[in-house]
Amino acid sequence: MDLDVVTKMLKMTYSFELWDKLLELSDSLYKRVQDIYEYRRDISDQYTKPSRHLVYYYGYSLLMKGLAYKELEHYGEALRCIDQYSDLSWFKPLDEEALREVRYYKYISEPNRLEVLLLSGETDILRHYVEFLRENPKEVLPGLMSIIKTANKFNLNIDHELTLFSQHISDLLNNSSQGVIDTSYLHNFLLGIIKYKIAHSDYKAAIDYTLRLLTSTDKLENDKFYKQAVVYFESLRQFASAEQVDHFHLHITNIMERVVI
Repeated sequence: MDLDVVTKMLKMTYSFELWDKLLELSDSLYKRVQDIYEYRRDISDQYTKPSRHLVYYYGYSLLMKGLAYKELEHYGEALRCIDQYSDLSWFKPLDEEALREVRYYKYISEPNRLEVLLLSGETDILRHYVEFLRENPKEVLPGLMSIIKTANKFNLNIDHELTLFSQHISDLLNNSSQGVIDTSYLHNFLLGIIKYKIAHSDYKAAIDYTLRLLTSTDKLENDKFYKQAVVYFESLRQFASAEQVDHFHLHITNIMERVVI
């Protein structure tokens, strides 16, 4: 398989949260690129010509490997990956296209490092992380995932942070044309915010988010998250309003009409 095919596989593997497989594919891409680079082989000899400079695939393999280690809570290994792609200026030759890739990996290494440190328990950097996200709106969605996960892990109150990024949250919830990665962010955000709202006894909001998760995962046929949404609703049913119960029953009725017995 060529390098672009492997990167697409990495994105899909990430969306399905197959972290061990992501490590395996990341290592495979890394070794392919390293082999091409070290032996100065002509890519066209063995692979379809890639769409981007070789340094992009080198950095991407380390980026995805670091993400997998982060999700597996192997924070030391994640930080080592981040250190590796934070400075790729040694990669030669570097034309203007390659330099743009090098600058991107240097840029993305900062929030990724802050994210790992936050998740590992250095919660005092939350304010600094939030400041970075406010100055870099494109990083808000993955950043929100880490803030919510940290809050759930260390029992923090992040109501202020959720208010700061309320417009981004609204955009995420109402974006109907999401790609694989954004869909993954959406479902993980909903699952995380449900847990957060339950922990802080805001059951009405928890149920509202559960119903959103139920609808979205049914539409996108995400069985794993759909089952979790059903379980959360049933566990919260005693706190549900009549309107919320009606919403759930209508959803189940629609499901039954689609099932052939």
